[in-house]
Amino acid sequence: MLKASYLVPTLLHVSKPTWWLESRFHFSFADYYSPENTNFGALRVLNDDLVKGHAGFGTHSHRDAEIFSYILDGKLTHADSMGNKESLPRGAVQYLSAGSGIRHSEMNDGDETTRFLQIWITPDQRGHKPQYGSRAHAPEDRHNRLLHLLGGTGTPPAWKNDVNVYVSENDPNVAQEIALGEGRQAYLVAIEGSMDVNGTSLEQRDAMELVAGSQQMPLTLTSGSRGSHFMLIEMAAA
Repeated sequence: MLKASYLVPTLLHVSKPTWWLESRFHFSFADYYSPENTNFGALRVLNDDLVKGHAGFGTHSHRDAEIFSYILDGKLTHADSMGNKESLPRGAVQYLSAGSGIRHSEMNDGDETTRFLQIWITPDQRGHKPQYGSRAHAPEDRHNRLLHLLGGTGTPPAWKNDVNVYVSENDPNVAQEIALGEGRQAYLVAIEGSMDVNGTSLEQRDAMELVAGSQQMPLTLTSGSRGSHFMLIEMAAA
């Protein structure tokens, strides 16, 4: 079975208005609950957050979730109960394995609005030891190519689930050919610009659910006239 579902951004739930935060929820989160939209396999949360200057998510607790943030505009300052504190710019990724429990904050200490994607992955089991890590990448690392941002193997911190995350930022009319493997599925988000996926057009904040089933799914990803910036979250099929 090959399945591709196009999700228009107008269907994304926008958070209750506050002076400092505007979030778009791809899945049920906080005050938004839809029994038909709670997850996509191991992908539990994907929020597109806009945080105004000198504000953010104050210290709070998490457990048993693999959480990562991909910064798009401005800077995001992380601090946690393990003693980590750092400020990360556009293109950086930070990763938090909440495990048996951790407290942290995510703040915008600057004057300009910060935009970032916040993603939660369900771990393979409860009670892992908490850990934190981050990586900063140069723009050329993702320019007209897929950058393997995070995965289940490699240097620590490693995922506690079979999930891989890729990003790519492309000039106009650049085509990339990839294949979604047998028994795999992926969630694709058009972060910026526009793109075409196997004949389906995606604009900024559009998303697609892709399921390969019993055979590979060839994918042709072509950036639009304004270029494209996208994220592909690949995992075992549910």
